[in-house]
Amino acid sequence: MHILTKIFIVLVTLLAVAIVPLVATYTTNENTYRSKFRSADDQQRVAMIRAADAETALFAQRVQLQNEIDTRDATIGTLRGEQSNTRSSLSSLKAQIGRLESQLSQSNANLQALSSASEVNSELKQRFVVENYTLRQNVIDAERMIMDMEDTLEDARMEAQGAMRAEQKAIEERHEMEKEIDAIRSKLVSYVSKFGELETLATVITGTAPDRSLSSTVLTVSRDGGEVLVEINSGSRDGVQKGWIMTVGQNGTFLGRLQIEEVDINRSIGRISLEDPSRGLVMPGSSVYAVKGRN
Repeated sequence: MHILTKIFIVLVTLLAVAIVPLVATYTTNENTYRSKFRSADDQQRVAMIRAADAETALFAQRVQLQNEIDTRDATIGTLRGEQSNTRSSLSSLKAQIGRLESQLSQSNANLQALSSASEVNSELKQRFVVENYTLRQNVIDAERMIMDMEDTLEDARMEAQGAMRAEQKAIEERHEMEKEIDAIRSKLVSYVSKFGELETLATVITGTAPDRSLSSTVLTVSRDGGEVLVEINSGSRDGVQKGWIMTVGQNGTFLGRLQIEEVDINRSIGRISLEDPSRGLVMPGSSVYAVKGRN
């Protein structure tokens, strides 16, 4: 056999031996890349589902706030209508007082003229005295009615001002809530794009899901060993109930869950769970949220 043929056979054999590990490595890498692609695709779907849930919650909160604003607008309209009616009644009473005062002046003039005449008898004088007394009493009653109407008008004006302040507060709270939700959504997108799938937090099994959505603020925090009690500035007048499960956060960061144990008129006390120092501790000024139907 020719020497070149032998060399060619040796080279082909060496190439075959070198290609076999490359093929095996390519097959292994292909499976690994396919697995990573599927995992990334699953993570993207989970993030999209969570973003849709956040968008649904935001829409529900906006609808509720808009309903509250519409209700208060209707109340303000009713109070303004009552205020207009009160002013109309007040003008009518003032006109009536003017007529009564004119009649009183005329009666006084007639009484003086008749008193100066010698032919006026005592019965006529007595009648005019009685009429004069009656007219004076009518004037007093009319003035008293005017005072009552002015008090009613002032009460209506104060109620209208209170409703307007409540409407403004609701609008400001809605704007603040929308800002915080936008911040949370931005952090969620940033976190998912940077680290992938979010770590699932533990849920609270016991407790009651709130029947409405509201936001509050932590007033005081008491720590005794591993137990953390907090007081918030919302109570029974805001709809808070014993057993509610609420979320505590700060600038879009989850700090823990709050289960309400005591409810006063404008204050509530609850116990903190799921607190993690790596995320941050619950402090006075932290934000507290209740989401309708979620615990």
